[in-house]
Amino acid sequence: MSQNQRRLKNGTLSTRTKPAILRTRKRKNSENEDENKEVKQARLDSTEMPLPLGDVTSSLNIERERSITPDNPVPETWHKFRGLTCIPTPESTRKLPLPKLSWADRGQVWTLMCRKDRMYARQPDYLSQHPSLQARMRAILLDWLTEVCEVYRLHRETYYLATDYIDRYLSATHDVPKQQLQLIGITCLFIAAKIEEIYPPKLSEFAYVTDGACIENEILVKELVILQKLNWDLCPVTSNCWLNTYLQLSQEFAQREANGGESSSEDHSFVYPRYSPLTFVQAARLLDLCTLEISSLSFSSSIVAATAMCYTTSPQLASQVSGYSTEEMQACYDWMAAFAVTVHEMGPMQLKSFSQVAQDDIHNIQTHSVDLDTLERAQIRLSQIQSSSSRSSPQTSEVSVAMLTPPKTDEKTRYVEYTG
Repeated sequence: MSQNQRRLKNGTLSTRTKPAILRTRKRKNSENEDENKEVKQARLDSTEMPLPLGDVTSSLNIERERSITPDNPVPETWHKFRGLTCIPTPESTRKLPLPKLSWADRGQVWTLMCRKDRMYARQPDYLSQHPSLQARMRAILLDWLTEVCEVYRLHRETYYLATDYIDRYLSATHDVPKQQLQLIGITCLFIAAKIEEIYPPKLSEFAYVTDGACIENEILVKELVILQKLNWDLCPVTSNCWLNTYLQLSQEFAQREANGGESSSEDHSFVYPRYSPLTFVQAARLLDLCTLEISSLSFSSSIVAATAMCYTTSPQLASQVSGYSTEEMQACYDWMAAFAVTVHEMGPMQLKSFSQVAQDDIHNIQTHSVDLDTLERAQIRLSQIQSSSSRSSPQTSEVSVAMLTPPKTDEKTRYVEYTG
């Protein structure tokens, strides 16, 4: 029984009237709530929370099913699941390159990664939904975010998560003004840093790097709006994650060949990086440049990472570790040729040193390794290759043609047969 109620002798309840001071305080709280109306409108009720891209069944759904009664019938949205023992998902045709794992079933891990690659769709033409935005603005935003990441020693995965959030948010919205683009970018980086970084920068630091363009409260409000638009699906398998996996698998295949084609029953060391950091940063720089170009969204994250390995290692090895055939990588391979040549002209990349960063983690820090001038040179070369391809005779052959070894600056473009 509450303090404001008392039971009379006849068994009925009588409500005690609150003092005037408490009623006044309640009205004052209501006034304070009106001030934060904008923030509260962005919050989601638990009943409106969309389901994440995880398992089909969860403990929450099970409890809801148990609570179904004649007075609370099955929602209409659940009728399509009647008679199904499981939800069928399309199977991946990619080969399974993972070794036997001691901590999980390798088939389930690979299937989940491939499924996420399909579920987190990429939309290359989303700028048609935003008349005031241009591809150049997106490139400028991402270029600025790489500078912020390097200054605050944020990881590459943080940057690639933020890039994914930006693209998916703009794909789910319409008519976003260009004045909001920096706020969207820094908010997505704020979200990604809280997910990926052990010690993310403070909110005040994210507002500081915008030079007064975005204040802290605006970032918090926009954070809730973006999370709602993304349906709280914040764990894609990025191109950076795929590249790490592919390079790790390349060492696994090399060790297997050294052992005469035999592998251990369970690989306990697969979770520890065994590849060369220099090889990683070379491929990562190519990925950074490709990410600035919006047409890279025409290809999945796994395809882009596998194609980057084609140019840094070999097409044969990239096909082994990715599970893609050379024919499946061909379109992305032709598109990435201009970017690979541009990166090759820059020379080999060296590892940067950062204070308070472990030596074996330096290669994972996002650096400002490419800029807008580099992107412009790659775009010019890409348009030249595409125009020359459209003017050439449409003869087909069984062996595709692509650029394998990027030439020097003063040499003409050489094309060789792509044997795959």
